[in-house]
Amino acid sequence: MIMARNAINIHVIDNQVESRNAVKRMVEESDQATITAEFASYEEAWQGISIAYPDILVVEIGVRNGNGMEFVRKVRLQHPDVRILVFTHQDENLYAERALRVGAHGYLMKSANPEEFLRALRTIMRGDFYVSPAIEEKILRGIAGQEEADDKNPEHILSNRELEIFVKIGEGLSSREIAAQLALSIKTVETHRAHIKRKLNIRSARELVQQAQEWITHAYAVSK
Repeated sequence: MIMARNAINIHVIDNQVESRNAVKRMVEESDQATITAEFASYEEAWQGISIAYPDILVVEIGVRNGNGMEFVRKVRLQHPDVRILVFTHQDENLYAERALRVGAHGYLMKSANPEEFLRALRTIMRGDFYVSPAIEEKILRGIAGQEEADDKNPEHILSNRELEIFVKIGEGLSSREIAAQLALSIKTVETHRAHIKRKLNIRSARELVQQAQEWITHAYAVSK
């Protein structure tokens, strides 16, 4: 049981049916919460909030044909009473802090077991934030000043979409591959690449790839 009150209404946003079914199975472990709506896109989910107001949104930030971070930000601004748990395959080392900055109350990867999922729901419903112990330690180290402040940190200066593309560049994807994964045009991806280079003062495509790879490596290193 995840709370001492009844009828916690949960909306699930994920374009994968298997993932939505997995969330339903975990929620069924509690008799005090229920899935009241499922959506395969952010647009449908946004419309659904006004029809059946949820207590919690369980959001996959990697849904195709949309920007999960922007969806979280929009919900938090327009519906501040809704609690948001990001439940995703997107690596927490790269995206958890950004998700919290834009308004999420929790971040959990899909590799988590049902007990951890229910613990995350319980935590955010009582007004607290939930991340894995590794990410919590990383955030606390940053607050304590044990990590050097860097005005050129991509996480601090890139937009949500730019950071998403920057990560994929670091993973070795071409503009064509990134466009296919994010359902964008190649021209749009190239425009974002140009903006990233300008913001990070990068002069060449090779340097862009190198910096993206180094940032990803650093993100993993500081979480250990």
